[in-house]
Amino acid sequence: MVPSLPPTDFSDAQSLALLQRVLDTIPDPIFVKDRAHRWIAFNTGFVALVGHSRAALLGHSDPDFWLPEQAEVFWRMDDLVFDSGEPLENEEQLTGGDGVERTIWTRKYPLRDDGGQVIGLCGVITDVTELRGRVRRAERIEAENREQRAVIAAQADLLAAMLLPVVEVWQGVLLIPLVGELNVERVKQVQDSVLRAVMRSRARFVLLDLTGTPVVDSAVAEALIRTADAAALLGCKSIMCGMGPEIARTVVSLQIDFGRIIPSGTLRDGLALAMKRLQADPR
Repeated sequence: MVPSLPPTDFSDAQSLALLQRVLDTIPDPIFVKDRAHRWIAFNTGFVALVGHSRAALLGHSDPDFWLPEQAEVFWRMDDLVFDSGEPLENEEQLTGGDGVERTIWTRKYPLRDDGGQVIGLCGVITDVTELRGRVRRAERIEAENREQRAVIAAQADLLAAMLLPVVEVWQGVLLIPLVGELNVERVKQVQDSVLRAVMRSRARFVLLDLTGTPVVDSAVAEALIRTADAAALLGCKSIMCGMGPEIARTVVSLQIDFGRIIPSGTLRDGLALAMKRLQADPR
């Protein structure tokens, strides 16, 4: 059991000295101002921040030590506390007695007399220069990462456009040559490219040339059919050209209704078919 200590009877001077000692143990600068913005009390941390002796600071104020534009901000924040009677927090710039500019976070609290009138304020300063610097560096890195991601996305779009070009080979006729291995994701890109081109050119036929694609699975074949269906909703008929034996077997296994998509042995035959139908129905 902790023994109780006898009560200590401090005089006013002793109490003030103890309070000053307590404040001096706090590393953050602390100050007290009257309504005339004069410093009437402060701790050792504040003395070190300003870089002058206690005697030089007592009864003086911000314009005597800080840059004019900084002192103007400090007084303006003081007046907000004096007028509102409410605490205030603010991030500010301060050039200390060592000439180093710092970013500080200042909390100011109204000081009242026994009648409740605001007679001054108490301020606590925290140096957030390093923290703010880390935040700025993180924001800069994030901005650079966003820019890099945007560049990568733009390059991917450009590469996709180069790999999946949509060419208007005749008025009202589009060609999209499909080369290499196809997967569902790539066919989605095909669909996007086809639909944008159909909307832009008001094409009536699109030639899906599979000559350079040796094989597709059923999922890819179904995705190609959905592409043809989507184009049909925009008034554009699809002609699937250049199917090899493997693709033909896959398409047949799906039991595709060839009223929805027109098969053609070669690209040349497909183009001839599209032009023949355009001549028969020029609209």
